Amino acid sequence: MSTKIISTNVEILGKPYPVRCPEGELAALQQAARYLDQKMAEVRDSGKAINLERIAIITALNMAYELQQTGQQKNSFVDKINTYILNLQEKLDQTLMPTQVDLL
Repeated sequence: MSTKIISTNVEILGKPYPVRCPEGELAALQQAARYLDQKMAEVRDSGKAINLERIAIITALNMAYELQQTGQQKNSFVDKINTYILNLQEKLDQTLMPTQVDLL
């Protein structure tokens, strides 16, 4: 079964852009477009960039940095969870060890 591809427009900095996406992903696309529009407006309003190309590049760099930081935070969180699980397993093993010996 193939996914239906639809055409729509997203607006970035007041300019419409035609895009195509799978029908079931339209809401996610629109949300992503609103996020991009907000981030590009922040860069534009900061006065650090004037032309659209520079605004887009700076915004893309900022978003790539945020994504990278989020990935590092996720990895750190996963490492902490794994350490916690290992500690719990060790405690369970220590607690159950005398019981296992008694059963033998």
